[in-house]
Amino acid sequence: MADDVFLSDLTRFFRNQAHFEALEHYVIPELMRIKKAAGNTAIKIWSAGCSTGEEPYSIAMLLSEILPPPWTFEIVAGDISRRSLAAAKEGFYADSRITDIGDNYLKKYSDKVEGGYKIHTDIKSKIRFDHQDLKNGLTLQNMDIVFCRNVLIYFDEEAKAALVDRLWDSMAAKSFLFIGNSETLFGMDTQFEFVKTKWAALYRKFT
Repeated sequence: MADDVFLSDLTRFFRNQAHFEALEHYVIPELMRIKKAAGNTAIKIWSAGCSTGEEPYSIAMLLSEILPPPWTFEIVAGDISRRSLAAAKEGFYADSRITDIGDNYLKKYSDKVEGGYKIHTDIKSKIRFDHQDLKNGLTLQNMDIVFCRNVLIYFDEEAKAALVDRLWDSMAAKSFLFIGNSETLFGMDTQFEFVKTKWAALYRKFT
């Protein structure tokens, strides 16, 4: 697999707003209800194929806004491209690349610098960027939310099935999976259950 296979000109902040609406209004309330009953107030998120970091930073901004104390979250963001990961860790985005961030988020979570904006250190601290090859074994466990959007399209059927199984193994019980709008698990031998919310469709691991 080429090092830059997951690079995409379409990556941007809050890409597919409907997914973020579903995250805010359905997924997070469900997880808070489930975890509160178990005495757990930490939410673990994985952004797979994170490219240059817009997706995990978007998630971190949203959760920073909506999660009340004592709730906490941590995000693992991975990509096969070391060049993309270096850019993500830097957290600098040119003016032309921040058009999808609302002004309130932009002012609160980034600083204006020459040529663009720099993500605040406190948001960066919520994210661990890792080099990951999704075709090989994964070591993540008990993830509550997985964003693996526009990644499956790069795999043949056999590799796609293997990846979906590995995603399942990495996720906690009663967790949620987001994939791209052009992707589907329909017709695959998988235990994920399809969930259609008012905002967007996603998948859930119930057990």
